[in-house]
Amino acid sequence: MSFRGAVRRALAAPMGATLAQRFPAPHVTVLVGDAELRSHDEVALVEVAEALTRVGLPRGRMMALLAGIQPLDAARRERARELHDILGMPVVLHDPIGGTSFAVGTTASGFTIELDDELREAEAVVVVGEFAADHARGVHGGPFALLPGLASAQTRDLWADQMRVDREGSTDARLLDSARAVLALVKVDLALVWDESDPPEVRAGGGDLLESLLVQGWGARKR
Repeated sequence: MSFRGAVRRALAAPMGATLAQRFPAPHVTVLVGDAELRSHDEVALVEVAEALTRVGLPRGRMMALLAGIQPLDAARRERARELHDILGMPVVLHDPIGGTSFAVGTTASGFTIELDDELREAEAVVVVGEFAADHARGVHGGPFALLPGLASAQTRDLWADQMRVDREGSTDARLLDSARAVLALVKVDLALVWDESDPPEVRAGGGDLLESLLVQGWGARKR
């Protein structure tokens, strides 16, 4: 099966509830994608946008917000412009250095999480992208598209400090805790994610799906 076919199959039967049940009204919806915009990303974003349109969510109520921790460059800006034309909706690149942000909440450990200001008015959040980890990019996708992917520079620095291994626990355990913390503060109405295998395993669901995949080891740091 092609990647597009796998995406369509996942969206047809997401874990927990159908798309129509997840989006019963035309909410202001932010599609959180990946600023790297690799080959599968465009296909997945197009399919998600079309699927949401079919259940009654107008494109005029949607926007794409592209997450990433690397400084913005001309290539990413050009790809974002191209994606705008393809999706027919605003496409905004998260600025990991100078972008504006707001506090979404504070974790039980007292860590305040600040994310991209474009999420402030969102009535629904959709996460789309590869959910994995590698030596070049670290953890990305799923809950990590939110933190560190959409975090303010200050939040990202504090998060990186907390991820350092010390006598109190492993980095993997800290990653799991941080992912669960951001999911508790930001409701993910829909996630369309895939792993790094070839061909990728594609899954769709909500925050409960991401919690399940975390337990299964998706996004675990590679050694």
